[in-house]
Amino acid sequence: MKVTVIGAGVMGPGIAQIWLMGGHEVVLTDLVQKALEEGKESIYNSLQTMKAMDIIKNDAELYMSKLEISTSLEQAVKAAKLVIEVVPERMDIKQQLYGQLDKLCEKDAIIVSNTSSLPLPEIFPNFRTGKFFVAHFFNPPQILPLVELVRNETTETEAVEWLRKELELCGKTPIVVNGFIKGFLVNRMQLAMTREALNLLDQGVVSAEDLDKTTMAAVGFKSAWQGIFNTMDFVGLDTVAFVNNIIFPDLCNDTSVPKIVTDKVSEGKLGIKTGEGFYKYDQGKREEVTQKRLTVLLEQLKLWNKYKPCDV
Repeated sequence: MKVTVIGAGVMGPGIAQIWLMGGHEVVLTDLVQKALEEGKESIYNSLQTMKAMDIIKNDAELYMSKLEISTSLEQAVKAAKLVIEVVPERMDIKQQLYGQLDKLCEKDAIIVSNTSSLPLPEIFPNFRTGKFFVAHFFNPPQILPLVELVRNETTETEAVEWLRKELELCGKTPIVVNGFIKGFLVNRMQLAMTREALNLLDQGVVSAEDLDKTTMAAVGFKSAWQGIFNTMDFVGLDTVAFVNNIIFPDLCNDTSVPKIVTDKVSEGKLGIKTGEGFYKYDQGKREEVTQKRLTVLLEQLKLWNKYKPCDV
């Protein structure tokens, strides 16, 4: 099967790598040749690392032999069964691209967007109705298993189920969201925790460092192996009801961005990309943190592939 990935920025190369590892012919396309060359190099390096860690069986060169890069959208989508749009979240760019894709893609092609929040099939209701929906990957996409497939009432069930099965064959864990809710599922779950964490930090009852430890050393430590509802079953729903009744009324329900965040933004403290956010990062620290994050995620992927917790 030919898969086309449009956009060689942060996510595109990793998404392309998924399909290469699944044995498919992949075209990565972008308007900028340099971005394509850098994307190709990042895919190769990632495959090399995965091979060295025994996550994939074949050499990187075998997978790379099925990758093509192109600045020609027409050539890139020709005969493609699946087209994945990974361009910036700007409506003018997407509108122009969809107009081109409508003319260039095969009539039976499935077209999906990696948007993290936009209800695109509702914004563009006349674009490939039924065969256009959302496939939201998570960064880094070649490592994180989950993919959100978001559909509405006009989406063809056959198209969604086809993509779900193809993703599973590539080793991913797709879920289907029936309807466009703001932020889809994962962002909403994560932001609920983020809001409470920022509120606790603002109250001064705990440091950012210790709040991070609560997710890394407790909640997050077991969440990859035991989901929310499974955890409630283990705790006992009577206990869950009792605790919820006590704590729910006291949880943060603010609807505005916390001052602690807006203050840092106004000060230019945007996180690792500027060298400071809630923590400070010099150049050496930045590279160390980035590399450690990648290594730990790959080790976790090995355990995930071994134990397959979602199959339990």
